[in-house]
Amino acid sequence: MQITEFSVFGLRSSVIDLRVRGNPLTFRLFPMVHIGQRRYYQEVADRLRECDLIVSEGTDTPSSTGLAVVLAMRLTFQRSARDLVHQDIDHASLGVPVVWPDALSRHNRRRRAAVLSLLDVMLLTPFYVVVMAFGGRNWLLRTRFEVYDNSEVRLRFMNKTLLRDRDKALVSALAGIHQERQGRREVVGIVYGAAHMPAVIEALSTQFGYRAVGADWLAVFDEASLFRPI
Repeated sequence: MQITEFSVFGLRSSVIDLRVRGNPLTFRLFPMVHIGQRRYYQEVADRLRECDLIVSEGTDTPSSTGLAVVLAMRLTFQRSARDLVHQDIDHASLGVPVVWPDALSRHNRRRRAAVLSLLDVMLLTPFYVVVMAFGGRNWLLRTRFEVYDNSEVRLRFMNKTLLRDRDKALVSALAGIHQERQGRREVVGIVYGAAHMPAVIEALSTQFGYRAVGADWLAVFDEASLFRPI
């Protein structure tokens, strides 16, 4: 199953519905890319408002990785920098309850997350500047964004142990939601980076029998943004 698709026409991210036969509960996957055009994040937010519960990555703060990438793109005069923004979905404005599986306590969650995000941006921005400087002004075209349900995700700063630990926390939260809400005609939106979705699909399939029953595509950025001069 393809989760994201990258080509000369741009980048698309899927929206996938998972369901078990005889059970009306739906898990709706939103595999996130941390940089994209503003309309992509607006459409994700609009669709999240239709959900009954949201399970989201990190905390209710902008993506530090996405911000570092966008800053580095502008510093290295990347052709697509003008039209791209970092992921920043205001969950509090959606009017839907949110579960945060990542291991930040509720106490001082926002303040701690803000400090960690700042450190991430300070660390990641110089790294991406160097990568893009050597990659040229069409760096985005040579970046591999494609993820499948059986992908071995390529990592940079996040090591595999950390990725798997976060996957386990996410899967544990979803298992609890399944046990609590199975039988309800509800939609649970899962808003996590695309790198986490293979683990989600495998766990929900093997543990509870969930299968894809529908899918749609959202344009993260289109081909016009790849070549437009700054």
